[in-house]
Amino acid sequence: MTASHESPLRTHMTALGWSPEQLIARINEVRRKRGASALHAKSAYKWVQGRQPSATTMGDIVAVLHLHRGLRVTPADLGWDGPGRRSHALDDPYNVTAGELLLASQGDDMKRRKFVLLTGSAVTACALDLLLPAAQNLRSALDGDRVSTSLLANIEASVRRSRELDDTEGSRPALVWAGGLWSTLGQVVTRCSYGDAEGRQLHRLYIEMSETYGWMLFDAAEHARAQRVYLTGLRVAREARSDPALHQATANLLASAAYQESWLGHHTEAGTLIAIASGRSDLSSRVLAVIAQRDITIAGRRGDVDGVKRATARAHEQLGDVSRGDPPWWSEWLTAAAVDGATGRAWLALSRPDDAASYLAQRANIATSAYPRDRLLALCDLAYARLQVSDPVAACEPLDQALDLTAIVDSPRVAGYLDDVIRQLRDTSCDHAKARDVLRKATVEHRRASGQGPLG
Repeated sequence: MTASHESPLRTHMTALGWSPEQLIARINEVRRKRGASALHAKSAYKWVQGRQPSATTMGDIVAVLHLHRGLRVTPADLGWDGPGRRSHALDDPYNVTAGELLLASQGDDMKRRKFVLLTGSAVTACALDLLLPAAQNLRSALDGDRVSTSLLANIEASVRRSRELDDTEGSRPALVWAGGLWSTLGQVVTRCSYGDAEGRQLHRLYIEMSETYGWMLFDAAEHARAQRVYLTGLRVAREARSDPALHQATANLLASAAYQESWLGHHTEAGTLIAIASGRSDLSSRVLAVIAQRDITIAGRRGDVDGVKRATARAHEQLGDVSRGDPPWWSEWLTAAAVDGATGRAWLALSRPDDAASYLAQRANIATSAYPRDRLLALCDLAYARLQVSDPVAACEPLDQALDLTAIVDSPRVAGYLDDVIRQLRDTSCDHAKARDVLRKATVEHRRASGQGPLG
């Protein structure tokens, strides 16, 4: 931006002799007085380059200019009144408070809005803030309805049930219900009154629900919405009171967010998130094992052979250590076989199907009916590995079993993977009877799933 077309905000800053960092320091003084979290020291650079801040931050800037220049300016005076230029908390989750995000995510706004994927610091900034001392700005409503012990027990049961539904049926059937629970829980956090003990439990439950709902959105290929849910949970974690159970829930949310970023090919962001997840000293061994299990897949996707080996060793070591901490309920799914499955999946990503095969065969054989989506994914992995070593007949057995599970598991992520593996089998032009049977069965299942009815 040339001097003749300098932004109005830059003009005010020049008159005051301020750098962007000095402006932010003054804004944060204002925010502290009203109990809001501090903005990042570099936030002002994008404003002087023409980007519009959130409505709340606009108010802070106007207040600072009035205080230090004695001028009554409006957002319009600063060039922030153009049509379609208004910011929204969910569009910029870093530069707003947890309370603003909670309010923005209530109701149908999450469903109606069209979000774009975030990358770079827009994804990692909320997580990096967790490395700073807790802000503890999230408070209950003084005049709101009281959160009782029985209400908390019911919320806890509902959060657990939502995860169980996702594990047993896939993301799609319970997605609307889980979204409603997540939104309603946000209203309880912002509109009800509660003491410190109730607040710790309530905030921990919100973070657990954010991880579950975010994972369901990721599994349903709603990636941009999943990001907003994860980042809202991280903002709550930043401003909630410090608590070991909350720290464990936050680490799990970070690990799931990292897994999604890896799936999307955002390897730098995934690495940052997983490193922050494992950085706390008060995590139980099982939680550390969960993080390491996610890190196995992340390392494989970014092409890091040594990283896969280190993460696998760390996951098995932590899983075998029962002396450190009390494992949370949501970590019960992790087993040595699940770690091996992640290792096999990582070798597949590294184009080493021979190394993957033994891990994946063991995982597919041990995967239980309690987690049918996980078993379906393991079977797809095994079939894919066998196709990669040019053994289409051997791939037919796991594919046949996987097709049986599609009647009970509705997971767009895994269904897309299964379709890709079936397509690869078809491309081999294998004329074996097993291959013909599997391809015929796949056609029937596809018609059933799409509501077309049986073949005439």
